Amino acid sequence: MKATVTAFEVLDALGLAQLQKRSGDLGGSVPLRVAQACAPLFEGNAFGFQITLRQPIVLRRSLGHVAVEIAAPYGEAFTAAHRAVLPRLVAQGILRADGLLPTMFADDFVKVASASPGEVRVHLWTGLCVRADAGVWLRVSSTANRRNRFFEVEEYFIADDGAFAPLMLEITLRPDAPDRLRIEGEIGTVAPVAPGARIEEIPLSQAPEIGAAHAAFYDAAYFDAKVDAPTRKYRKTSLPVADERASCSDAPARCRVITVGPAAHTLTGPMPRIVFSNLVPFEASYDGYTLAVQPDESVLRAGAREVERAFAEALGPTFLGENRRAMLYFTKYFTPHPPGEPHFFVKPWAFVQTPPGWSCLLEGVHGEGFDVLRGIVATDVFHATPAVFQVYRSGEPIRVAYGAPLLHVMPIPRRLLQAGFREATLHH
Repeated sequence: MKATVTAFEVLDALGLAQLQKRSGDLGGSVPLRVAQACAPLFEGNAFGFQITLRQPIVLRRSLGHVAVEIAAPYGEAFTAAHRAVLPRLVAQGILRADGLLPTMFADDFVKVASASPGEVRVHLWTGLCVRADAGVWLRVSSTANRRNRFFEVEEYFIADDGAFAPLMLEITLRPDAPDRLRIEGEIGTVAPVAPGARIEEIPLSQAPEIGAAHAAFYDAAYFDAKVDAPTRKYRKTSLPVADERASCSDAPARCRVITVGPAAHTLTGPMPRIVFSNLVPFEASYDGYTLAVQPDESVLRAGAREVERAFAEALGPTFLGENRRAMLYFTKYFTPHPPGEPHFFVKPWAFVQTPPGWSCLLEGVHGEGFDVLRGIVATDVFHATPAVFQVYRSGEPIRVAYGAPLLHVMPIPRRLLQAGFREATLHH
C-alpha cells in the first residue's frame, strides 16, 4: 500500500489473500447519518487492514469430520505453491526451518485443529508474512462491523523482533454454523499498534476538569441543535485536533480511566487495555422498526444515584442542576438510535483520557444475537467511550447479564491509524 508513513512490511508468498483498506462508509452501505456525523464508527469501519481471501474456502462438516475445499483449479494450485514456497522462505532466511509454519503447515496451508460436536477450529496460513517496524506491534483479530457471524478469529500480537512472521489465523466455528460454510472476502484484521501504554485508574474527584469538559460538550446549544439534525459537534471538535496532533510523540502513553460511578472494568494485557463490563442487566428486542431496551430498573436507579454523587463531589452541589441534560448521558445508561435502526448505545460509567496525539480503539464483543461495534475515539479531546450495539436477531430478545464484557478500549497513536505498509518480495 502506498502511504506517506508506513509501519510494517508485507510479503505475499502464496497469492491466497491480500490486505485491503476499507472505506469508512463500507462502500456506501452505512446509514447516511453515520457517514455524516458518527466519526468514531466511521473510523472504526476503516480501522487497520482487512485480510481478504482471493478465493473462497468451504468448510464441509460431516459425521465429526471437517473437509476443507477450494474450488478447482485453485485448491490444487495453492497447495502445490505452498509446498514449493516453504523451502524458499527458509533458504532466504525469511522463516526459520524449525518455525511454526514449516513444521505445522509442512504439507498444506490450512489445518483442521479440532473437530467435535461442540467445536471446530481451523488454522489458516494466509500466504502472507509480515514484519513490524521497531516500536510497533501488529494486532491480528477478527474483522468487525461487517463480518461472517458464523466464525470468530482469535486475537494475537506479532512483536517487533526484526523478523518476518507468517500471518496466520485461528478460526473457530460457532456451534450453529451450517455444515457447509463458505468463507470468503474479509476474514480478519491486521493493524499496527503501539506497546507499552500505561493506564492508571482514578476517581472523578481527582480529575474534575474531565467532568467539566463533558458538560461543556453536552451544553444547551448541543441539545437545541440536535432537535433538527445531527450536530456533528464531535467531528468539529476532534478531527482538526487529530490532524494537528498526529505528529506528536508516540512514546509510551500515560492514560487514565476515570470512574464516575459504579466500576465494572479491568485493566489487562498483553497490549494494555481497559475491559468494560455491563453494569445493568437488560434485554433488548428489535422488530424491524422499534428497538426496545428493558433494563433492571432498580439496578439502573441505584447506579445513576452513584453517578450523580460522584459528579457532585467532584464539581460541587450545583453542578447537577446546571448540567441536567449532560448528566443524562450517564444516568440513562442506554440511548436508542432513531426508529428503523437496530442500534443502541450503552454508556460505561467512566471516562478515558489519553495524551495528545493518542486515540482509543473501541473493540466490541460479539454476543448471542448482537455485536458491539468497533470504533475509534479521539480520547485526548473527548473522553466518553460508548458501546454501540447492533442487534441482528428478531423474534427473541438479546440478553446481557451484569458483569458481561462489552468493550475493550486500547490506546493507539494516531500516526499508526494513518500508517500504511511496504511490500516485500521473494528473491529469485
